[in-house]
Amino acid sequence: MKAQMMRVESSPGRVVMGPKKLRTCYARIVSLKDGSGCIERYDPRSGTWSPAYESITFSEVWSAPPAPALMTAHTDES
Repeated sequence: MKAQMMRVESSPGRVVMGPKKLRTCYARIVSLKDGSGCIERYDPRSGTWSPAYESITFSEVWSAPPAPALMTAHTDES
């Protein structure tokens, strides 16, 4: 399987992919100012997204199933 994305101008903070359901959390990829991306993890206790650092890989986010629609509606506050 091959993923292909059209080139889209990405502004810092734009959600590029996700949220996706991982083992015990939700994660997403967000664009940064320099054009790269970072992985963020959702904290249900505080209701906020924070950097996942090295605990989650890009491959895991890409291959994970989408989060339930209800979850995406409540966490899109970037």
